[in-house]
Amino acid sequence: MTMLSHDCRVSLYRIIWESGQGSVQAFALESTRDAARRFFEAAIALIAGRPAVDLKLRNLYSYRDLVDNGVSEDEELRVFEIGSRGDIVTAWAAKPLFLTTDPTLVGKWAELQAELAALAAQEAIRRVGG
Repeated sequence: MTMLSHDCRVSLYRIIWESGQGSVQAFALESTRDAARRFFEAAIALIAGRPAVDLKLRNLYSYRDLVDNGVSEDEELRVFEIGSRGDIVTAWAAKPLFLTTDPTLVGKWAELQAELAALAAQEAIRRVGG
C-alpha cells in the first residue's frame, strides 16, 4: 500500500479546472496557498493555451483541507474525493492532472483505480448471479 510522501502531506494542493471537456482535478506541491494559486493559473494557462483570466478554476484546497473535509476511511485517499453524501464517497477524481513529479501521489491514485475496478467487477458478478 502506497503512503503519500511527507512533501505531499505538507505541500499538496488541488484545484478544479472546468475545461471544455469537463472537470479536471489538478494537483501540485507548493509552499503556500497563494503560490499554489499562481502556479495553477500559470501552468493550466499554458496547457489550455488561454490567458489565466479566461480559465474557470475553483476550489483550491490544501492536503489538510481535503483530509479534514473528506470521508474516506483511508485519509490519504481523501485528496481524490470530489463528492460525498454522508460518509459515502459519491465521486472520485476522474481526470487528474498531476503537476508534480512526486511518485507517491500517482501511486496512491493508481491504487484507488485498482480498488474501484475491483468493486465494479464484484458488482458485475453480483448482478449476473455469480
